[in-house]
Amino acid sequence: MHRKEEEMKKAIRKRIMAAVLLCAMVMTTLLGQAGTLETKAAVAHFDGNDYRMSGQVDEGFYDDESSSVMGYTKGNPREGYTAIRKGIDVSHWQNDRGTIDWSAVKNSGVEFVIVKVGGRYNDGSFYTDKCYKKNIEGALAAGLRVGVYFWSEAVTEAEAREEANYVAGLIYMYNITLPICMDYEWCPSQYRGECRLYNSGQNAAQRTAVANAFMNQCAVNGYTGALYANKSTLENYFDGASLAVNGRVWLANYMRPQVTDYAWWVSSSYAQPYDFFQFSSQGTVPGITGYVDLDYWYDDGTISGQDYSAVFDATYYAEHNADVVSAVGSDAGALLSHFKNYGMAEGRQGCATFDPKSYYLQYGDLRYAYGTNWPLYYQHYMLYGKAEGRKGTGCTTMQGPTTVYNGIDYSGVYNYYYYLEHNVDVKNALGTDDATILKHFVNYGMAEGRQAIASFNVSSYRLQYADLRSAYGKNWKNYYLHYVKYGQKEGRKGTGCTALQNATTVYNGINYASVYDYNYYVNNNVDVKKAYGDDENAVLAHFVNYGMKEGRQAKSTFNASSYRLQYVDLRNAYGSNLKNYYLHYMNYGAKEGRKGAGCTTVQGATTVYNGVDYSAVYDYYYYVSNNSDIKNAYGNDDQAVLAHFVNYGMKEGRQAKVDFNVGAYRGNYADLQSAYGNDLKSYYLHYMNFGKKEGRSGI
Repeated sequence: MHRKEEEMKKAIRKRIMAAVLLCAMVMTTLLGQAGTLETKAAVAHFDGNDYRMSGQVDEGFYDDESSSVMGYTKGNPREGYTAIRKGIDVSHWQNDRGTIDWSAVKNSGVEFVIVKVGGRYNDGSFYTDKCYKKNIEGALAAGLRVGVYFWSEAVTEAEAREEANYVAGLIYMYNITLPICMDYEWCPSQYRGECRLYNSGQNAAQRTAVANAFMNQCAVNGYTGALYANKSTLENYFDGASLAVNGRVWLANYMRPQVTDYAWWVSSSYAQPYDFFQFSSQGTVPGITGYVDLDYWYDDGTISGQDYSAVFDATYYAEHNADVVSAVGSDAGALLSHFKNYGMAEGRQGCATFDPKSYYLQYGDLRYAYGTNWPLYYQHYMLYGKAEGRKGTGCTTMQGPTTVYNGIDYSGVYNYYYYLEHNVDVKNALGTDDATILKHFVNYGMAEGRQAIASFNVSSYRLQYADLRSAYGKNWKNYYLHYVKYGQKEGRKGTGCTALQNATTVYNGINYASVYDYNYYVNNNVDVKKAYGDDENAVLAHFVNYGMKEGRQAKSTFNASSYRLQYVDLRNAYGSNLKNYYLHYMNYGAKEGRKGAGCTTVQGATTVYNGVDYSAVYDYYYYVSNNSDIKNAYGNDDQAVLAHFVNYGMKEGRQAKVDFNVGAYRGNYADLQSAYGNDLKSYYLHYMNFGKKEGRSGI
């Protein structure tokens, strides 16, 4: 039994490894379309092409020994080349400056192009160049050989392999016959504080290992790998001899001044072997507006594209796809082009010995890795499956590890391969027996909230559906069971939700929806979020019992301070009792059409204190504007400001209205001086009660 178990483990490991090698290709749809150059901060998507196209070149690109004519177009290219071919490299930059005429490029003598397909942001996420498909398709249609490059920020070997797999997922449908290149260069000096590559602290051996991991993974995926870097970087930060063994080298090294065309006098003093030579960033080529990078390729005849013979036979394809023959004819090249560009994505069978649908049904590890992304099944069979002895045809029913336990099928929330990969502790403890692993998931994993399939996350499911939260609370297992029994059939989403949806607004029978929104409250009150997290009931209880008294805003459309400032009748009724403002809006204000937000200054400030109207001698706005101590002390509390005026301001002789000055009033009228003397408050009261009506002047 021990031997059998070991053989099983080896087989499982082999299948998982094969899946992992290309699983990042599956991210193409998610990552490749999710981010573009325009969606990140400038430094986050800065790459060498951006830098060069802006008219700047880092000193590391120049060869100080090449300041004069040095002879031939080489330095130390790889031995055995038989031809020197002219080429260019492009990105969205060239398209931004005008449409590329690829026929004109080809007719000018250019034989190849290396196209930027994307890169990695400084935060670790990926992006695609917005014009990579357009550039690849245009170049291929013109008859140019095509390679691609990827702006790398990989700082580990695992990240390098991830990048290589990601690029393979972007280009699998194209006839890419030149290398996949890892573009390794620093951000300009002014941005280096934010560049993860520059600040990684790696030594030359570590950087070389990362680059070799990228190139080796490209080889595993059926492509040639290469490293792009300038002369200074290659000499000072890499082991050039190792790079030359593990892949190809694309050297960037410019003369001073830079040449603008394919001159046969450019050279480099770089001592290690290289295959491609970018000798200018200021080249001009017919068919392209503005500058373009110029390159040479020292062709030794060993770089070629993928072999599709394991999954494609032109005769078979023509016999079984009459619509294709009708559209493109029976030429073998045209049929292969259709197969790569359309047939693989459609899941068409390309030969008698490989059927992607059969391959899908037969192997659970591939279903886990690729889902229904049909092109990846062809790729897997070409690169690994055929050599592993996997069957390419003949399966008509689903095969794979069990998903049934005690009569219940958990396939909607459980995948054996996913569970093992994302729960190493389970694998280490229990091995790889599929029945044992499923038993663990049912009896322990669900209660612990462990994710067991890419398409279902119990936390997301709970956040998404308020009815389930009300029914199950934090009993994780019940959410899995609900999805298995009902949710999937109901079309409920199992993933993708990261914020609580439709959170309760009812507390003790009262609906606070008009003044409260859970997500707004926790996102704008960090202390509340930290204390209660996604417990919607506890968060609402905090708001009702404490937040309203404290005047905390809980919805974008209602601010208690704004509401108070806006309506003098409410201030007169409620004063500084903030909770009452929330309750008024809930019960009356919203229905009355009152505005719940947007007011920052007191409106209709009160002039009545203890039943006496002081409007003849008092204006709130004048008083606070001309008495900064009052404003600092009482701010927007119009009642407190009026109280100060009545109880102190009049005694102190403070002016509170533009058309009444107590000093002037006293000085103007001897009868009042005789009656009131230095009792300043009495002058205000006299003007209010008698003076104004008598036509006396207040100033």
